[in-house]
Amino acid sequence: MTARHFIASLALTSCLGALPAAAQEPSNSGLALGVRGAFGIPVGDAGTDLSLKDTFGSTVAPQVDVSYFFNRQLSLGAYFQYGIGSGPGDECADGADCKSKVLRFGIDLDYHFRPAGFVSPWVGVGVGYEIGSLEVGEGSNSAWFKLEGYDLGHAHFGVDLQLTRSIAVGPYISASVGQYNKGAIRLGDAAEISNDLSDDEKQIHVWIQPGVRVQFRL
Repeated sequence: MTARHFIASLALTSCLGALPAAAQEPSNSGLALGVRGAFGIPVGDAGTDLSLKDTFGSTVAPQVDVSYFFNRQLSLGAYFQYGIGSGPGDECADGADCKSKVLRFGIDLDYHFRPAGFVSPWVGVGVGYEIGSLEVGEGSNSAWFKLEGYDLGHAHFGVDLQLTRSIAVGPYISASVGQYNKGAIRLGDAAEISNDLSDDEKQIHVWIQPGVRVQFRL
Protein backbone atom coordinates (compact mmCIF):
# COMPACT_ATOMS: atom_id res chain seq x y z
CA MET A 1 0.00 0.00 0.00
CA THR A 2 1.39 3.38 -0.98
CA ALA A 3 1.50 6.33 1.42
CA ARG A 4 -1.26 8.02 -0.56
CA HIS A 5 -3.56 5.01 -0.27
CA PHE A 6 -2.79 4.68 3.43
CA ILE A 7 -3.71 8.34 4.14
CA ALA A 8 -6.94 8.07 2.13
CA SER A 9 -7.91 4.86 3.97
CA LEU A 10 -7.20 6.45 7.35
CA ALA A 11 -9.29 9.53 6.52
CA LEU A 12 -12.24 7.38 5.35
CA THR A 13 -12.08 5.25 8.51
CA SER A 14 -12.07 8.37 10.71
CA CYS A 15 -15.10 9.83 8.93
CA LEU A 16 -17.10 6.63 9.19
CA GLY A 17 -16.25 6.30 12.86
CA ALA A 18 -17.53 9.82 13.55
CA LEU A 19 -20.92 9.19 11.93
CA PRO A 20 -22.58 7.34 14.86
CA ALA A 21 -21.49 10.02 17.33
CA ALA A 22 -22.76 12.78 15.04
CA ALA A 23 -26.07 10.98 14.62
CA GLN A 24 -26.55 10.87 18.38
CA GLU A 25 -25.92 14.60 18.85
CA PRO A 26 -28.97 16.80 18.19
CA SER A 27 -28.43 19.72 15.86
CA ASN A 28 -27.90 23.21 17.25
CA SER A 29 -31.02 24.25 15.33
CA GLY A 30 -34.34 22.45 15.26
CA LEU A 31 -37.67 21.96 17.01
CA ALA A 32 -38.39 21.63 20.73
CA LEU A 33 -41.53 20.59 22.60
CA GLY A 34 -42.31 22.13 25.99
CA VAL A 35 -44.79 21.03 28.65
CA ARG A 36 -45.53 23.35 31.57
CA GLY A 37 -47.58 23.55 34.71
CA ALA A 38 -48.24 26.97 36.27
CA PHE A 39 -50.32 28.65 38.96
CA GLY A 40 -52.00 31.85 37.76
CA ILE A 41 -52.30 34.76 40.21
CA PRO A 42 -54.74 37.46 38.99
CA VAL A 43 -53.98 41.16 39.54
CA GLY A 44 -55.99 44.18 38.43
CA ASP A 45 -59.45 44.53 36.89
CA ALA A 46 -61.28 42.58 34.20
CA GLY A 47 -63.66 45.52 33.65
CA THR A 48 -65.19 48.52 35.36
CA ASP A 49 -65.60 47.75 39.08
CA LEU A 50 -64.88 44.10 38.30
CA SER A 51 -61.63 42.69 39.64
CA LEU A 52 -59.94 39.85 37.81
CA LYS A 53 -59.73 37.84 41.03
CA ASP A 54 -63.51 38.09 41.58
CA THR A 55 -64.20 37.16 37.96
CA PHE A 56 -62.16 34.11 37.07
CA GLY A 57 -60.19 33.58 40.27
CA SER A 58 -56.74 32.00 40.37
CA THR A 59 -55.91 29.29 37.84
CA VAL A 60 -54.10 25.99 37.54
CA ALA A 61 -52.73 26.25 34.04
CA PRO A 62 -51.13 23.44 32.01
CA GLN A 63 -49.43 24.62 28.83
CA VAL A 64 -47.82 23.16 25.73
CA ASP A 65 -45.47 25.02 23.41
CA VAL A 66 -43.52 24.28 20.25
CA SER A 67 -40.33 26.23 19.54
CA TYR A 68 -37.81 26.46 16.76
CA PHE A 69 -34.20 26.95 17.82
CA PHE A 70 -32.20 29.02 15.34
CA ASN A 71 -29.13 28.01 17.35
CA ARG A 72 -28.51 26.70 20.87
CA GLN A 73 -29.44 30.10 22.40
CA LEU A 74 -32.25 31.75 20.43
CA SER A 75 -35.72 30.25 19.87
CA LEU A 76 -39.11 31.38 18.56
CA GLY A 77 -42.22 29.45 19.49
CA ALA A 78 -46.00 29.25 19.82
CA TYR A 79 -47.87 28.28 22.99
CA PHE A 80 -51.35 27.27 24.14
CA GLN A 81 -52.44 27.38 27.78
CA TYR A 82 -55.64 26.05 29.37
CA GLY A 83 -56.22 27.65 32.76
CA ILE A 84 -58.75 26.02 35.10
CA GLY A 85 -60.08 28.85 37.27
CA SER A 86 -61.34 28.82 40.85
CA GLY A 87 -64.14 31.25 39.94
CA PRO A 88 -65.43 34.15 42.04
CA GLY A 89 -65.06 33.28 45.71
CA ASP A 90 -68.30 34.82 47.01
CA GLU A 91 -70.58 33.17 44.44
CA CYS A 92 -69.00 29.74 44.74
CA ALA A 93 -68.87 29.87 48.54
CA ASP A 94 -72.68 29.99 48.61
CA GLY A 95 -72.85 26.53 47.07
CA ALA A 96 -73.41 27.61 43.49
CA ASP A 97 -71.84 25.52 40.75
CA CYS A 98 -69.06 27.68 39.28
CA LYS A 99 -66.89 26.93 36.30
CA SER A 100 -64.28 29.34 35.02
CA LYS A 101 -61.43 28.98 32.59
CA VAL A 102 -58.83 31.19 30.94
CA LEU A 103 -57.38 30.22 27.56
CA ARG A 104 -54.18 31.91 26.40
CA PHE A 105 -52.20 31.45 23.18
CA GLY A 106 -49.53 33.39 21.31
CA ILE A 107 -45.82 33.53 20.46
CA ASP A 108 -42.61 33.74 22.50
CA LEU A 109 -39.04 34.75 21.71
CA ASP A 110 -36.57 33.23 24.19
CA TYR A 111 -32.84 33.56 24.80
CA HIS A 112 -30.94 30.81 26.63
CA PHE A 113 -27.75 31.64 28.51
CA ARG A 114 -25.03 29.00 28.89
CA PRO A 115 -26.90 26.37 26.79
CA ALA A 116 -24.02 23.93 27.16
CA GLY A 117 -23.97 24.17 30.97
CA PHE A 118 -25.91 22.02 33.43
CA VAL A 119 -27.55 25.17 34.83
CA SER A 120 -28.86 27.31 31.97
CA PRO A 121 -30.87 30.49 32.73
CA TRP A 122 -33.21 31.84 30.06
CA VAL A 123 -35.40 34.88 29.48
CA GLY A 124 -38.17 35.59 27.01
CA VAL A 125 -40.83 38.01 25.81
CA GLY A 126 -44.02 37.52 23.83
CA VAL A 127 -47.53 38.59 22.91
CA GLY A 128 -50.79 36.70 22.57
CA TYR A 129 -54.55 36.52 23.01
CA GLU A 130 -56.67 35.64 26.03
CA ILE A 131 -60.21 34.32 26.46
CA GLY A 132 -61.77 34.03 29.91
CA SER A 133 -65.21 32.62 30.67
CA LEU A 134 -67.35 32.02 33.76
CA GLU A 135 -70.51 29.97 34.24
CA VAL A 136 -72.55 30.03 37.44
CA GLY A 137 -75.42 27.58 37.97
CA GLU A 138 -76.88 25.06 35.53
CA GLY A 139 -79.63 24.89 32.93
CA SER A 140 -82.26 27.63 32.88
CA ASN A 141 -80.90 29.13 36.10
CA SER A 142 -77.37 29.52 34.78
CA ALA A 143 -75.49 32.67 33.89
CA TRP A 144 -72.51 32.60 31.52
CA PHE A 145 -70.26 35.33 30.27
CA LYS A 146 -67.00 35.67 28.40
CA LEU A 147 -64.30 38.30 28.10
CA GLU A 148 -61.54 38.28 25.50
CA GLY A 149 -58.72 40.52 24.39
CA TYR A 150 -55.02 40.85 23.74
CA ASP A 151 -52.11 39.83 25.91
CA LEU A 152 -50.34 43.12 25.27
CA GLY A 153 -47.01 41.70 26.31
CA HIS A 154 -45.46 39.24 28.71
CA ALA A 155 -42.00 38.41 30.01
CA HIS A 156 -40.72 35.27 31.67
CA PHE A 157 -37.54 34.10 33.31
CA GLY A 158 -36.46 30.56 34.13
CA VAL A 159 -33.57 28.26 34.94
CA ASP A 160 -33.13 24.98 33.06
CA LEU A 161 -31.32 21.99 34.47
CA GLN A 162 -29.89 20.18 31.45
CA LEU A 163 -30.51 16.53 32.32
CA THR A 164 -29.24 15.55 28.87
CA ARG A 165 -28.41 17.55 25.75
CA SER A 166 -32.02 16.96 24.63
CA ILE A 167 -34.00 17.20 27.91
CA ALA A 168 -34.17 20.15 30.30
CA VAL A 169 -36.39 20.82 33.32
CA GLY A 170 -36.64 23.76 35.67
CA PRO A 171 -38.70 26.48 37.35
CA TYR A 172 -39.82 29.72 35.75
CA ILE A 173 -42.01 32.73 36.44
CA SER A 174 -43.96 34.87 33.98
CA ALA A 175 -45.90 38.12 34.10
CA SER A 176 -48.35 39.22 31.39
CA VAL A 177 -50.23 42.47 30.87
CA GLY A 178 -53.60 42.21 29.15
CA GLN A 179 -56.77 44.10 28.32
CA TYR A 180 -60.18 42.70 27.40
CA ASN A 181 -61.97 44.46 24.55
CA LYS A 182 -64.90 42.13 23.80
CA GLY A 183 -67.60 40.62 25.97
CA ALA A 184 -70.50 38.18 25.69
CA ILE A 185 -73.27 37.07 28.06
CA ARG A 186 -75.96 34.39 28.12
CA LEU A 187 -78.68 33.94 30.75
CA GLY A 188 -80.23 30.51 31.03
CA ASP A 189 -81.37 29.19 27.66
CA ALA A 190 -81.51 32.63 26.05
CA ALA A 191 -79.40 33.56 23.06
CA GLU A 192 -75.88 34.82 23.57
CA ILE A 193 -75.39 38.58 23.40
CA SER A 194 -71.95 39.95 22.52
CA ASN A 195 -70.51 43.42 22.07
CA ASP A 196 -67.29 45.41 22.09
CA LEU A 197 -66.33 47.03 25.39
CA SER A 198 -66.28 50.81 25.57
CA ASP A 199 -63.06 52.65 26.34
CA ASP A 200 -64.26 53.26 29.90
CA GLU A 201 -64.89 49.54 30.41
CA LYS A 202 -61.44 48.46 29.19
CA GLN A 203 -59.10 47.92 32.12
CA ILE A 204 -55.55 46.66 32.47
CA HIS A 205 -54.96 43.36 34.26
CA VAL A 206 -51.93 41.20 35.01
CA TRP A 207 -51.36 37.46 35.36
CA ILE A 208 -48.35 36.36 37.43
CA GLN A 209 -47.54 32.70 36.90
CA PRO A 210 -44.85 30.69 38.69
CA GLY A 211 -44.41 27.18 37.32
CA VAL A 212 -42.22 24.36 36.05
CA ARG A 213 -41.30 23.50 32.45
CA VAL A 214 -39.95 20.35 30.82
CA GLN A 215 -38.51 20.86 27.35
CA PHE A 216 -37.54 18.18 24.82
CA ARG A 217 -35.26 19.01 21.91
CA LEU A 218 -36.45 17.02 18.89
